[in-house]
Amino acid sequence: MVSRRGFLGMLGLGAGALAARPLLGQGAASGASGGGKQPNIVLFMVDDMGWQDTSVPFYYRKGQAVRTRLNARYGNAGRTPNMERLAAQGMVFSNAYACAVCSPSRCSLMSGMNAARHRVTDWTLGVNQANRFTSAGEGLYPPRWAANGLQPPGTTAQGHCQPPWCQDASGKYYQPEMTDDPAQGAVAYNMTMPFMNALTFPQVLQGAGYHTIHVGKAHWGSGNGPYNSQTKKVTTPGADPRAFGFDVNIAGCEVGGPNNYRGDAGYGNLSGGNQFMTPGLDENNYYGDNVFLTDALTDMALKELQRYHDLQTGKPFYLYMAHYAIHSPLDNARAWDHTRSASQTLAADTKNPDPNDGLDWDAEERNYGTLIKGMDDSLGALLDWLEKNGELANTLFVFMADNGGLSVSGRLANANAPARAGKGSCYEGGTREPLIAVWPGKIAPGSVSHEPVIIEDFYPTLLAAAGVAVPAPEALATTDYEGETVRQVIDGESFLPVLLGERATVRADGAARPLLWHYPNKWGEGPEGKAYNFYSALRLGRWKLIYQHSDRSFELYDIERDISEQENLAARLPAKVEELRRTMGALLRERGAQMPRVGNANGEAVPLPDQTPLNVGGLTLRN
Repeated sequence: MVSRRGFLGMLGLGAGALAARPLLGQGAASGASGGGKQPNIVLFMVDDMGWQDTSVPFYYRKGQAVRTRLNARYGNAGRTPNMERLAAQGMVFSNAYACAVCSPSRCSLMSGMNAARHRVTDWTLGVNQANRFTSAGEGLYPPRWAANGLQPPGTTAQGHCQPPWCQDASGKYYQPEMTDDPAQGAVAYNMTMPFMNALTFPQVLQGAGYHTIHVGKAHWGSGNGPYNSQTKKVTTPGADPRAFGFDVNIAGCEVGGPNNYRGDAGYGNLSGGNQFMTPGLDENNYYGDNVFLTDALTDMALKELQRYHDLQTGKPFYLYMAHYAIHSPLDNARAWDHTRSASQTLAADTKNPDPNDGLDWDAEERNYGTLIKGMDDSLGALLDWLEKNGELANTLFVFMADNGGLSVSGRLANANAPARAGKGSCYEGGTREPLIAVWPGKIAPGSVSHEPVIIEDFYPTLLAAAGVAVPAPEALATTDYEGETVRQVIDGESFLPVLLGERATVRADGAARPLLWHYPNKWGEGPEGKAYNFYSALRLGRWKLIYQHSDRSFELYDIERDISEQENLAARLPAKVEELRRTMGALLRERGAQMPRVGNANGEAVPLPDQTPLNVGGLTLRN
């Protein structure tokens, strides 16, 4: 493998320069590491999990936890004891948010930028997926969004890079050395669709001496795998997690979901050319043993942790445990796991039985439950390893999900109740997430925070916890975005003082801060209509404003009183709508937000929310 110094040199970033960059920034929080040993950091990320789908309630009303039907349906009968273990040891957040779709969330996590700024506003996969620009709906077309995803600093539209994974003649996956030299196997790429460069926080941690480990789903840059010895398909630098500051990459590439969770099916890699492969897991470790994908990834993470622990370097590690679970597929052929279910026949399943809560229990729900159970087992295995090896006391462990739970599939269509809708949606079910943080001796056990936080906040928060400053503006990345220079700006704000109990709010003055969502796209995976396509949304304190791009209408909700967003108050409170739409417009403008096009891909842009007549409840009020 090319050395870290060598690869950073390819990007124009000497290793020493990157290590020094934190010194140019804003300064770490004084209470972060207390001048002692830097903490290990584990970020445990799950995919597509419903907000309430464990035994831990994240819904609070008047300061009291409310156990919902879904808490019981998927979490009772001892199914998620390790989620309870986390909640008991740390801080539960009742108002944690991400984007409504996976790639925007993960790019905001890595870059610290809001999705309106980084422009990876929809999910990414293939290089130059031009069809993603012509997905029309509601009379609108997406703008020229960054369909090639996030790319490392210095990446240009054309060049050479090594595919993140290759297959030899026998079918075994291996990870080639990183290089941009065609003589060493690098392939040419030409990104004709936009992308966004970013200096990620794992790169900053790596430069500060952390050993950085990526396991599971990446889904940042584009690629056209699977890659094999006969055909080296087109990829981009951003498909490889190592390009973003990870020393070790286990199973990460451009893919956003697994073809198969089952080892006896080779996790989809035996199907011959399916792009939704899980690379790096082959017959030499898990094929044929029917090891569940979640378990296989956990085992490989533990092996890498043990290897690094045994080296006794004295330096901390950052583990990004990014499971493909709870993402589809959910059918028996690809998701059913015999280690957690006694039978494929529902009535005979004693390991994940019908919760008997008065509603039918179908095979899809049961399989969804096994994925949740597997996720919880993985949590327990990691916590056990940290405890056994004396690392837990100096580890910040964070649990988070990337977007709302499923919203379009059978009985799972109400997977975020009492929040409305789900993945892909502008409503709370699309963006509310389960978040728990544990840090022994730093975070009060059994504590709860009701402060709203959002996914881009993780960038400054985790750096502050490590005692590493956010890079100064001049150290961050720039992108030539089709002739426009776009600069990386850290939109996130550190919530470390909230974690440490130093104050209840992110901002020192206690003021509410605006949280922004921007989705100028047609999702394509969900229902038609404006609930899932072409919208912007803003939360400020108890209020949430939605701007529907299709008809320029506004919806206003009191989230503290109406979590299900059933009572649109826009017509009753036009002054509040006016206040919030001006805040939304200013944020979208400052972040360079792209708006969808009317009529065709080259049509007129939809006006910003503060540039259109005020349409509330069918009543149009002129400026």
